[in-house]
Amino acid sequence: MKVIKRLSVMIISFVLLVGCSSGPDLSLSHLKELYPEAFATPIEALPQEKQQKLGLPQELPFELQSLEAVVEGDEVEVIYQSETTNKALVRTIFNPGNDLEESELQIPLDSGILAGVQEREDHVFVEWYNGDKDVIYQLEYSSEAKKEERLKQTMEITNSIE
Repeated sequence: MKVIKRLSVMIISFVLLVGCSSGPDLSLSHLKELYPEAFATPIEALPQEKQQKLGLPQELPFELQSLEAVVEGDEVEVIYQSETTNKALVRTIFNPGNDLEESELQIPLDSGILAGVQEREDHVFVEWYNGDKDVIYQLEYSSEAKKEERLKQTMEITNSIE
């Protein structure tokens, strides 16, 4: 009986530990609740179908301090910002033409899609076409991290976008 009690306590402790160690909730519904004016108001003007196609990362390598959405025509920009200089701008382009930028560096994403990557002076730019959703996603990520670490963080954000 004591073994079962100990085992139960260990399992409950493990479940609580796993639950507490997960990152912040960056889902669409949660972000709407946290940022009703700067995010929810512009996003809710979009049809439900477009809201579901937004390129929202599930992970960020920094603590989110502010969030803003800008909707202009067939483009939506979501700007994630930390208290310091970390910033991730995710652009979703609906009804895209053949508007992909030329990139010398091509990196396969976890999904198998090939993304163009450009390392610029102060940020990394990644762009890819998602044929299932018929959208182009673009990510511009800047941080105070060293160049190699910034590229790694950029790819982690990119791969977390669903």
